[in-house]
Amino acid sequence: MFTDFLGVMLVTLATGLALLAHYLYRDPPAGERRSWAAGFFAVGLVLFLLAFVMVVTWPLPGGFNVAFGEPALFLSAVFLAAAVTLTFEWEPLIPAMLGVAGGILAIVVGVRLIDLHLTQSPIVAGIGYLTAGIGGILTLPALRWRQMRWLALTAAVILGISALVWAFTGYEAVWAHILDFSKWVPTDMLQRLPHGK
Repeated sequence: MFTDFLGVMLVTLATGLALLAHYLYRDPPAGERRSWAAGFFAVGLVLFLLAFVMVVTWPLPGGFNVAFGEPALFLSAVFLAAAVTLTFEWEPLIPAMLGVAGGILAIVVGVRLIDLHLTQSPIVAGIGYLTAGIGGILTLPALRWRQMRWLALTAAVILGISALVWAFTGYEAVWAHILDFSKWVPTDMLQRLPHGK
């Protein structure tokens, strides 16, 4: 059965990036970091469930599954690792190191989307990926050198821009997909409908 849950995946991604931007901006002291774990866990879980299905079932045409599903699957692991780290009140440098690898992946995907003119708005998608990638890479130094507040603020602003791009793209996709699927009927229901319907 064809399913297209890219809209909710992008909204979840936007939520996670906004949460990370807010975390970097606030720079909560060690005693308050545990309260952030639930947010990172929720984002990681939803991204994992959607991205895993996308990677395994290949619901989108062409390379869109690679461009959206695989980075989202990797990022889900980063958010889940952050949730575990914050729950146990560990220093969140390990998830940030994973975020560097994910950031590089996002930059590669963003450049390739622009290069191949993929998606309806390749420049917008590319900007979303590039800002997510740069923000992800900057998260490690922002957490490592907390006393250099400009690093955290720069990363937070860049991640915030990415969150806005993906929120706009995700909500726009949900809006369009409701129309696209307004007359779609599952195959098993087609067999039960009278002829001519």
